[in-house]
Amino acid sequence: MSNYVGVDIGCTKMYFCAVVDNHYIEKRALTGLDCPKERIKEELEAFLKELPFTPEGIGMAIPGLVKGDYMVELSDMSDLTGVTVDYFSEGRFPIRFINDVKAATVCEISNHPDSDTLAVIMAGSGLAIGVYSKGKMITGAHGFAGELGYCVIQTEDGPTVLDDVSGGMGILRLAQCDAPTLLSRLENNDPSATALIAKAGHYFGLALTNIIHLFNPDTIVIGGSTSTYTGYLEHALSTASQYTLKDMYTACTITTPKDLKRIVALGALEYIKSGLIL
Repeated sequence: MSNYVGVDIGCTKMYFCAVVDNHYIEKRALTGLDCPKERIKEELEAFLKELPFTPEGIGMAIPGLVKGDYMVELSDMSDLTGVTVDYFSEGRFPIRFINDVKAATVCEISNHPDSDTLAVIMAGSGLAIGVYSKGKMITGAHGFAGELGYCVIQTEDGPTVLDDVSGGMGILRLAQCDAPTLLSRLENNDPSATALIAKAGHYFGLALTNIIHLFNPDTIVIGGSTSTYTGYLEHALSTASQYTLKDMYTACTITTPKDLKRIVALGALEYIKSGLIL
């Protein structure tokens, strides 16, 4: 993996990663939905200056719709919409953009070489899925497949998108607090917080049921910070096991990423290093 860089641009933080002599060189910085592209570029340049090599290429994972591997068609981080790789590379080295959940899927392919159909779900600020089946990534007509969080579900309050009830940002809006406060409330078994996560996990479990019925995966990998909230996955798996056809559920192994905090960046790194075509 030497001389390549993986970058994970997230809605709350960005992470930069390189591997030298089997050791990670890494850096994190905060973002936000209104993070300007200029700041992302500044943080990238600062990281590159710390490296003992000039990169042969950089893989950048982006939240949102990525056109080909060179332009951001649409992102929740609004300042990234319309950005091309040239803005970051300035002709110095190749850069390839990749949707963040597809990057996570690329990372997990090598960890599950015997899986016929692998589904990787990232439950972070929002929800997204990548599916790799019979040696090919399911990308859709324009490469935009996988926007799980925008799937419409029926709740007791009416139709809404899954992100609003099971995604990290949606949960924090409902909790009316920030993530550290919510985590503290969960640690202290606050009834309203535990009930909120139980409901979020329930709706995520219904999404898992639909995923298993639609794609019949033999492996599902679930990552992302929201998936680590106490009770979230437990309620999701309980719901999925209740509503999924038994034979399909038992034939599917549901697990977590090998490297939860680096999964997206390492997938982006592998994407630029290998020249993989999705």
